[in-house]
Amino acid sequence: MSKRKQTKSPEVREASLPARLERHVRVTFFLVANTKEHLRAIDCVKNYLKAQDFLSENERELPVTGFTHSLFPGFSQWLSGEAVFTGYWWDTREKEVKKLVIEKTVLFLIDFLAYAEEWKTDENIALLKTRILGYYETFQSPQEEIWIVKQDIYRYA
Repeated sequence: MSKRKQTKSPEVREASLPARLERHVRVTFFLVANTKEHLRAIDCVKNYLKAQDFLSENERELPVTGFTHSLFPGFSQWLSGEAVFTGYWWDTREKEVKKLVIEKTVLFLIDFLAYAEEWKTDENIALLKTRILGYYETFQSPQEEIWIVKQDIYRYA
């Protein structure tokens, strides 16, 4: 007979409240953060998203329910700091030339309300992309492309 102490399995109790399932849409994108102009554009994106919560339903452009972003140097005294992420991609615009591009980047994760009419979400993403590109253009740092990824998510509350 073994002398090891046997542990008891924890008792399973019924949850007092059943889990509530909520469907949302998560939008993810990286923004280039190499220059002070880029950081100013990113700060505008952050402020634009923050403002959505304070606007009334009629004034709100996007149905944002929350967002997260990675650390970035910011617009004030931290301009010389480092972004958390570094992006690597291969520029193949020139025929037979493959050039590695390395950039500082900032990650954004945004949660939107999920609509049965998925085209509404697609319109919201198109509007978001237009706003982001506009902020970069405002600071004379136009971006050729921004990739935005959309995912359905289910939250158990």
